[in-house]
Amino acid sequence: MVNIETTPVVTVETGDLEGLPKPSGVRAFLGVPYAAPPVGALRWRPPQPAEPWTGRRAAQEFGPASQQFPPPANSLYYGGETRFSEDCLYLNVWTGPEGQTGRPVMVWLHFGAYQLGSAGNPMYDGAALAAEGVTVVSVNHRLGRLGFLAHPDLTAESGYGGSGNYGLMDQIAALQWVQRNVAAFGGDAENVTLFGVSAGGHSVHNLRCSPLSAGLFHKVIAQSAPGVAPALDGFGHPANPSTLAAGEQAGVEVARLLGVSSIEEMRGLPAEQIMAAPLPRTEGPWSFALFPGATISLHIFDSGYPVIDGHVLPRDPLSAFLAGEVADVPMIAGNAGNEASGLPYLDTLGAYRDYVGETFGERAAEVLALYPAATDEQARQASWDLIADQVFVWSTWTAARIQSSRLSAPAWYYRFLRRPPIPSDADLVERDFAGAFHGGEVPYVFGTFDAWKWDWTDEDRALSAALMHAWVDFARDGDPGAWPALGDGALPVMAWDVEPDVGDHVPDPARMAFWDRYHGVADEL
Repeated sequence: MVNIETTPVVTVETGDLEGLPKPSGVRAFLGVPYAAPPVGALRWRPPQPAEPWTGRRAAQEFGPASQQFPPPANSLYYGGETRFSEDCLYLNVWTGPEGQTGRPVMVWLHFGAYQLGSAGNPMYDGAALAAEGVTVVSVNHRLGRLGFLAHPDLTAESGYGGSGNYGLMDQIAALQWVQRNVAAFGGDAENVTLFGVSAGGHSVHNLRCSPLSAGLFHKVIAQSAPGVAPALDGFGHPANPSTLAAGEQAGVEVARLLGVSSIEEMRGLPAEQIMAAPLPRTEGPWSFALFPGATISLHIFDSGYPVIDGHVLPRDPLSAFLAGEVADVPMIAGNAGNEASGLPYLDTLGAYRDYVGETFGERAAEVLALYPAATDEQARQASWDLIADQVFVWSTWTAARIQSSRLSAPAWYYRFLRRPPIPSDADLVERDFAGAFHGGEVPYVFGTFDAWKWDWTDEDRALSAALMHAWVDFARDGDPGAWPALGDGALPVMAWDVEPDVGDHVPDPARMAFWDRYHGVADEL
């Protein structure tokens, strides 16, 4: 029970909030509504304004996570969420003592492939970062089919000729809320850094390409994220958005599978039923059980992933970056050493060779030379390396390269190579292959080692302090200070490890050159 005499109170546009006092003068305000619950008639519509309340609203616990099927509790990617609901449009704020003003603002977007996760993950506790002088905001948004379903009927009723991307619109609504309200917490609305990991980092790139988010942020950090890649004429892929037509086709298939003939009927179905119905075409060599009762394919993010809708996203991020039609703001972007830890793999040499042949055709021999395998065990690693490069590494490295050569704002690139000290007897799905795992920099950036009871060392704590200081310096001044920006032919890359090192730590040049050719941009980079 919080002592009312020490309970911090802040007034926002919709009413008074009672928060939580934290050490070092930090105040926390959790579960703050930034938009109306997107339920009933508001399902698959842009977010609407939150309703005001009377009296003081308790802001002392996280709001529900978006409806989802979470990973197992013994996964690195389980965030401890137990409350799930369509009524999920809540954010959290950590800030300094009352009376402070002009604090840089950092708005965080969580991981989860747009399918799972929440801002309530203990890794994202913003208290330690806030103690360094920033105001931290973390955001829930709609996920999966509730956040990204496209359908011809939704397109017809939208008024802008598109559908899908409701989860991205939620993020934009949260950024608009920050502009209107963050001064009440001592934050500077004119100095906002948007940062995120994995799908959250992918959202960072997408929002840079959206005219709807113009002016809502001033710097960006994309961690372990799918970066920029062309849209697919077919169905989605973790680095590639779908065309609107492909998204609508998937939506029609979902409706048919659910046995409904209209969007209004779908709005009347339970959220769990909509999320759990697996499309038959998701079966394939890369399919995996992301959650109980439903299967998702690495190459078919069916009806639950961003689409090029002509409204939120007028064009795919790769062409937008190449054309300079993005928010021209300073960027830090980087990859973990083992991005494959968050991805499935192919079990056998035969399955791997078949996949490469079917997918890459006349380029198959080149792919097999770059990602060689002669045994089943080698095929597992090769398939992992291949898909990690395609989904995470090439697209992030390319975003940094394009920015450094075509935009006026600087770009910094890093690789996070520290292997967190996972105990050898830890009951974790990913224990034996995690290494410097996908998203592994997050507890270092947030200083949240207590989220995992591992044997953290003084070296880990020193690395965390260095990362936190670089991120806070960047949020404050637009320069991380710890290493130089890319440019003028120089390739200074920060390798974050026990002993951080600045050098030519670029991703494998031969592999990156292949993906340049594969995506048809070799002559433009």
